[in-house]
Parts: sequence; structure tokens; C-alpha cells
Amino acid sequence: MITQTKNSQVPDIDEDRDLELETVILNLMIAQYQVDKLRSRLSERVGGYGSASNKKGSAHIFKHNGKRYKVTV
Repeated sequence: MITQTKNSQVPDIDEDRDLELETVILNLMIAQYQVDKLRSRLSERVGGYGSASNKKGSAHIFKHNGKRYKVTV
């Protein structure tokens, strides 16, 4: 015969879920996945850290799989 006993040391906790917070966290996880995917695709197409130009522009440097990449627009 199996009997169920309640452990008096474990409190009975009612969990209230914050759906808005869960949505924000999920969106952040999706965004991070997309950034990783885009960095991977970009690193496949670019030859690596090349020489810099003297022209003004916007530059972004990122690291993927141990290699550094610089994208200047």
C-alpha cells in the first residue's frame, strides 16, 4: 500500500506567472539567436578583419568563432 505524506519542511507556494516578463525574455532570446545567426552568415561572406579605409563611415566590429570582423558602412 502506497501512502502519501506531506513534507512539512517544503512550503506550499502558489506561483504567479508574469506573462509580460516571460514575453520580454522570449523576445530577447529570439533576438540573440537572430544576432548570432546574422553574425555567422556575415562571417561566412566576409574574409575577416581587413584594412581600414580613411573615409568616414559607421563601423561595427564583432567576434565570431574566435575571429574578429569589422563592417564599415
